[in-house]
Amino acid sequence: MNLTKEAFDEWKEHPVTKEIFTSLEKVKQDLLTNIATGATLGHTSDVTHGLTNRMIGHVEGINQLLEIDFTNSETD
Repeated sequence: MNLTKEAFDEWKEHPVTKEIFTSLEKVKQDLLTNIATGATLGHTSDVTHGLTNRMIGHVEGINQLLEIDFTNSETD
């Protein structure tokens, strides 16, 4: 399937897409709040490290979705 820029732009502006992106932004903010308020503190440094890295990974994944942009593979 070849996605056109027009189809991508239409998808990006669709109300459902916008609602999903708003929800993702809220999840991201909740994760950042959890990190900032110590929700990733564990009983050992290894546990804390693992929990923190996991939440940071979730934030990074959400950022990648929120920053999605059209790329035409035929010209890349």
